[in-house]
Amino acid sequence: MHKTRTNYGISRIDQPDKKNHGFYVRITHNGTLYQRYFPDKASGGKNKALGKAKAYRDEVVAKLPKYKQEAIASRRKKILQSGVTGVTHVVAKAPGGKKVYEYWQAAWDDAGGSRRTAKFSISRYGQKEALEMAKKARNKGVRSARRKKK
Repeated sequence: MHKTRTNYGISRIDQPDKKNHGFYVRITHNGTLYQRYFPDKASGGKNKALGKAKAYRDEVVAKLPKYKQEAIASRRKKILQSGVTGVTHVVAKAPGGKKVYEYWQAAWDDAGGSRRTAKFSISRYGQKEALEMAKKARNKGVRSARRKKK
């Protein structure tokens, strides 16, 4: 079995006004929600509540398909930010999941209200150049839509 990320699916609940302290486990797979709350007091303290939450989480994860376990075990990649609204970093897998495509995408609405996009491959242009091309494409598309609306 794959090693699950340390606190995957576990949240800390602290509501002093309601004297409610504990750990909440929530995992969703194919529309099925697995959830359970482990209060500090009933579990014998904060550390024991966390231990019980992790044990329950690991029990649920062990029942999931292998591909889901692999996804849970893998570290999340940092999402790249463009700093421009409408310009996003995209990582897409080809059918079959063997090849991964990474690109910057520019998106805007044209004068008729239709959504337009332009994609710039990072493997072809490099990270910086693809990002700059996406920013320029978005600006050009937005300016063009504004001119046509007038």
